Amino acid sequence: MKIVVDAGGGDFAPLEILKGVKEAASSEYSLILIGPREKLLPYCDTLEMDEADYPIVDAPQIIEMDEHPAESIRRKPNSSIILGIRLLAEEKADAFISAGNSGAFMAGAWLGLSRIGEIERPAIAALIPNSHSYTVLLDVGANMDCKPKHLLHFGVMGAEYAKIVLGTDRPRVGLLSIGEEEGKGNEAVKSAYGLFKSRLKQLHFEFTGNAEGQDVVAGNVDVVVCDGFTGNALLKFGEGLIELIACSVTEQVRGTAVESRLETVWKKLDRSEYGGALLLGVEGICLVCHGKSRSRDIKSAILSAKELIRQKIALRIRSGLSNLNL
Repeated sequence: MKIVVDAGGGDFAPLEILKGVKEAASSEYSLILIGPREKLLPYCDTLEMDEADYPIVDAPQIIEMDEHPAESIRRKPNSSIILGIRLLAEEKADAFISAGNSGAFMAGAWLGLSRIGEIERPAIAALIPNSHSYTVLLDVGANMDCKPKHLLHFGVMGAEYAKIVLGTDRPRVGLLSIGEEEGKGNEAVKSAYGLFKSRLKQLHFEFTGNAEGQDVVAGNVDVVVCDGFTGNALLKFGEGLIELIACSVTEQVRGTAVESRLETVWKKLDRSEYGGALLLGVEGICLVCHGKSRSRDIKSAILSAKELIRQKIALRIRSGLSNLNL
């Protein structure tokens, strides 16, 4: 089991990335660093990370966070993102993790890796804390506009992901809309609803119909499907709201007995607990981490990658798609 980590991508690279890699070290898998070797070596020395234990694939170029995704992958073929994806394509690695330019990561993966079955669009799946556990939300940024069949594919992929991360045999999948009634939503959502409904016997999950925004955090469904524009806006709003509440509440209870009791709550809401968002639809496990990822985020992403490899997520998705006959 080989997991490649982009040590050059992210706002706090390479130090925080390397710390996370070291914290996640295990005999269960091999961890491979990718990035500018000469830049990484001094940090590895400081952290006492011997290259024999943490081999480095030299990637002299880094795609910066503000670079245009499509242009950057053409201009920087020796970047850590592109070379990491190449390792996946050549089956020299089982998973690739990066906190770098997410647009370049997604575009590079979609162009450089084989697609699973008849999947036409990738989808980024994020875990959103709910009142019981987590809700899988997808897509959260890979596709601004989607056809109905793309949303159906997202449902299949999200359900297989939920089976692994939530431990449920038959996930409840909802279609994000502005009302729970069947006729609510735009044309894509209404048409997608019909596709889901017409294939109920072929689905390996329970389609629960439309889901509203509050269902994402209420735990009424396990998977919520939407286009990437809506999903990304919802995700960013949620992150901002959590940060606002955390700052406001902490300020009010600082120094009181309540402060320590709130630690469990903040821990569940902290994205560092579950690492990166998974890019679904390609052969090979690609985990997209937040640009502001710290060591805990990277460690969590590595542990998630290990479980996804073990559970053969691509094989599960391929099986789930086989009976749809779109």
